[in-house]
Amino acid sequence: MKRCLLSIVLLCIPLVASAQAVNDDCSAATEVGEGSHPYDLTSSTLDGPDDCDGNMLNDVWFSYTASAGGIATISTCAQTGSDTDGILIVYDGSACPAAGDPCLASSDDDCGASNFMSTVDVPVTAGSNYLVQLGGWNGSEGDGTVDISLFNPSNDDCSAATEVGEGSHPYVLTTSTLDGPADCDDNILNDVWFSYTASGDGIVTIDTCSQTGSNTDSIIAVYDGSAGCPTSGPCLAVSDDACGDSQFMSSVDVPVTAGSNYLIQVAGWNGSEGDGTVDIYLNTGATPSNDDCSEATEVGEGSYSYDLTASTLDGPADCDGNILNDVWFSFTSSVDGIANINTCSQTGTDSDSIIVVYDGSNGCPTSGPCLASSDDACGTSQFMSTVDVPVTQGSNYLIQVAGWNGSEGDGTLDIYIPIEIVSLTLSSVPGSAVVDCEAELSEPCDSVLFTAGAGNSNQVTVNGPFVGGDIVYAALPVSSIQTMVEVCATPQSAGPPFVSTCGEIAVTGPVILEGCSTPLVGIPDAGEPIESFINISGDPSAILWDLQIDALINHPDASQLIVEISSPDGITVALHNQPARVNGGIDLTWWQNGPPNQPPYDVGGLMQPLEDLSAFTGSNPIGTWTLSVSDEETGWYGTLEEWCLRIYDTAPVPDTGQDVIMGDPTNLVMVGREGSKASFGCESVICNGGTEPLDWYANPDPRHPMMTFNMFRLDPDRLIQIGGSWTKHGWASAQADACGFGCTPHPTSTATGVGCSDTYGAAGNASQGNMGPRSDIDPWTGGFIWDGSFMQSDSGPWDQVEERLSIEDADLDPSQHPGSTWISETYVIHPGDLDHTSNFAWEPVGVSGTPGGNWSIDMSAVSQLGTVQAAWPGASIAVLQPYPAIDGRCYLAHKVTDNGDGTWHYEYSIYNLDLSGNAGSLTIPVASDVTVTNINFHAPEIHSVAYSNDAWSSVRDGEGVTWTTLDHSFGGASNPLRWGWLYNFGFDADAAPETGTAILGVHSPSSMPFLQAQVATPPTAPPDPLFRRGLCNLDGAFDIADVIFLLSYLFSAGDAPLCADACDSNDDGGLDIGDGITMLGSLFSGDAPPAPPGPSNCGVDPTEDTLDCDEQSFGCP
Repeated sequence: MKRCLLSIVLLCIPLVASAQAVNDDCSAATEVGEGSHPYDLTSSTLDGPDDCDGNMLNDVWFSYTASAGGIATISTCAQTGSDTDGILIVYDGSACPAAGDPCLASSDDDCGASNFMSTVDVPVTAGSNYLVQLGGWNGSEGDGTVDISLFNPSNDDCSAATEVGEGSHPYVLTTSTLDGPADCDDNILNDVWFSYTASGDGIVTIDTCSQTGSNTDSIIAVYDGSAGCPTSGPCLAVSDDACGDSQFMSSVDVPVTAGSNYLIQVAGWNGSEGDGTVDIYLNTGATPSNDDCSEATEVGEGSYSYDLTASTLDGPADCDGNILNDVWFSFTSSVDGIANINTCSQTGTDSDSIIVVYDGSNGCPTSGPCLASSDDACGTSQFMSTVDVPVTQGSNYLIQVAGWNGSEGDGTLDIYIPIEIVSLTLSSVPGSAVVDCEAELSEPCDSVLFTAGAGNSNQVTVNGPFVGGDIVYAALPVSSIQTMVEVCATPQSAGPPFVSTCGEIAVTGPVILEGCSTPLVGIPDAGEPIESFINISGDPSAILWDLQIDALINHPDASQLIVEISSPDGITVALHNQPARVNGGIDLTWWQNGPPNQPPYDVGGLMQPLEDLSAFTGSNPIGTWTLSVSDEETGWYGTLEEWCLRIYDTAPVPDTGQDVIMGDPTNLVMVGREGSKASFGCESVICNGGTEPLDWYANPDPRHPMMTFNMFRLDPDRLIQIGGSWTKHGWASAQADACGFGCTPHPTSTATGVGCSDTYGAAGNASQGNMGPRSDIDPWTGGFIWDGSFMQSDSGPWDQVEERLSIEDADLDPSQHPGSTWISETYVIHPGDLDHTSNFAWEPVGVSGTPGGNWSIDMSAVSQLGTVQAAWPGASIAVLQPYPAIDGRCYLAHKVTDNGDGTWHYEYSIYNLDLSGNAGSLTIPVASDVTVTNINFHAPEIHSVAYSNDAWSSVRDGEGVTWTTLDHSFGGASNPLRWGWLYNFGFDADAAPETGTAILGVHSPSSMPFLQAQVATPPTAPPDPLFRRGLCNLDGAFDIADVIFLLSYLFSAGDAPLCADACDSNDDGGLDIGDGITMLGSLFSGDAPPAPPGPSNCGVDPTEDTLDCDEQSFGCP
């Protein structure tokens, strides 16, 4: 019997669970009024329409009759049961709705913090019926409570105004109507009313600035209550949006009399509704003590409180017509300078101030002019003010602090005369990568900070204390050369604020060739051009990457002159042709990276020439250079007194506003095959993210993008390169907007407009007629010389894979590389590109096909800017670049994997982005007691006309593992890591990883032959510190102080040098008077600099000796 009863119970359970709610259909809607009502969506079905919310799949119904007119709030926000995601829809209750019938309101997830529950506000009429459809989102079930409440403001009419005094009072504009006038503000469409009786005489402030509720845009109007409810204007005061930072809320100040009544109209702007708080507070105090100018508070430099509450207008409003009240300060300056007077700190309740400053020697002003005025000049500090006024020691100045349009409140007035740099003198020795600074101080300070570079990346602090008039010296190493560098000097002090002073200085590499001429030849008036010559002799293999031209021409009007320079190979560039009359001749240095070309021309310094000196870039400078000067108008004669040439083998930093940014290519196709090797073409999307049009001229003009295409494979243990193309030279540009920057089209195809893009198709990029070897291009400068290039004579014919992105079938076949990912890269070099970190991009691609057949590539992924090594999971990436930046960079990625047998695998990949000197060796330090096995190397096969594909050799010695290719002197027999290629290096070791210094050797001759980075390595022996030869005291500057330091050590028992190698200036392995003589000769007699690495470059001692170096030189990485 028990078993039978149990069966009956079990049979009943699903019957109970599946029972529908009684109000599942609209026709059976539960009758409700205001209050809380339970609901249950379990097993409910959809009876009504879902037009107002397509997520309604089940519902229950309520029939609500409003007890009065107003706003009904219908809500499930309380979430009292198991329903967690509800939908509410309200219909007119005259009949159950059918499909297509409009709803009065609907809500899905409007409860805010109450998860996914819903609430609606519906205007209702007393006695009217409304049907409420309550559903679960996408069929969700559960039970809960629907709450219905009704609201109608009681003070909607002026006759029913709420009686209030000073304090905070809630208001609700929801369902309010317009009862009073809108004469004072025609944006009033609805209102509520308050009746305020003042408790005393004074100024009452009435505002909604606290914005405590849902009303976000209010208007306040105040009327005299003695006349009853107003029917028209005028009002005593009105405000719309006067709270400052509190968005669009309002505030008014009204003079009131004790016992008098005032009617306050609070309205919504253009009918906006919501609730909030109206605050009423009365100031019955006396006017401030400094309310009148004659009672101005005496102040000096510092911070002073002020209070505009109950203040009146005593002074003039000529300098700012918004001044209706004010307080005064009398300031006497203790020094000459620029005084800053401000209320920006905004420490109190004043939120909108005005400052006016007058000359105090004439007494209190009755009218303008003023020395300075400010209204809302603090920037981020809202509506506060600041002025800068030149002041003289002992002079008096009257400061008027006012509230905008009578606003009140308290705050702080700050007055200070900042510490300044009176003068900043900068110089730089070519090749030193150091700026020598001299800063004269105006006031005492604790120290001076000298900075240069992006983000002030180069810094030197010189500690004091210092007094006014002191000159502070500093040697500031900089990271950029062959460009104008801005250097700033900033006093540091715990006392008064300070002002930075900045200046620009040309920082260049060493001058490799130079020459001067002093012709002292007359320039005929309106006659034939005169010519002067400089013969440059030297290394016949020298290459010009930059030059400067000095000229001193005596002439009354430089606008009459045309000046041109011609190179030995016949290229002519116009240096000067100024059409407008200018006084004086020419005394300047023309340099492409100098300031803009503009008058005056006879004050010395640097200036850009009329035409671009990059026309000479890449040429051989040996031979005769010609300067031509002509006078084109009658009336004046002149003289070419002197001119000079300085030639550099360091490329200038681009001074354009052109910025190549890679877009997202979507097409990579197979275009040919030779045996087991397939070739491909890839789409390129090039965008101009700069501020100037991006040059796009066809060859032989080098000013165009040059595109390369690479393929990589990410295996489970490492990332390797499996193919790469030659360089595709661009020839013309469209004006699209593929990157979404907003395109300003260039009128011709010779440039890509600002924000514009150009896309070359995959097949076109595989056309070999516009391809050349990477070795023709300098990746750091973007330099390419058509004449004599391999590309100039390369007219084919070509087979199916030559010069294209070509890959062996075995490297592409997914069946041979399970778990691997293939990655495509597009890299663009452009001579005008400012930023070399956004011109290359990679993306994972899908590969399908079979060896010997056709390969299909899926490029549906989104490309990523930056090095492809970012795709290698678990790898860390370091950047290697010379300091200063005389060349480009390589990315060194490293990863260590535990083999699980007491050994670890160390894997390194190096990607050469734009290091033109190439990489020829890599050393990973490893202590001698660590066992190293399985040393490996991988490089892709490169179709080069200049280098071999021979693998690098590896050596394990007592200090580490070193991989090398043949020296630069072996030419094409070597296989250096060139730009746009990735090589791999690895080994196993029986020691867990630590941090060590990897050393990358630059393959081509360089003043900085080694680059270093911190990477994961096995335990290592400590590396030798880097030093700069001659910098004996390690202070970062090569000067007489180094000689004094050495002589003091040798002969006066002075401090021993921390780096003896740095003091061994002649590199003879000992410290003696000979080292001092070498330094003195270099500093003052023009003798050769100290032995390598020299005073300008960081390095290790190239010779074996017994001297030690315990501390690195200042500025060495």
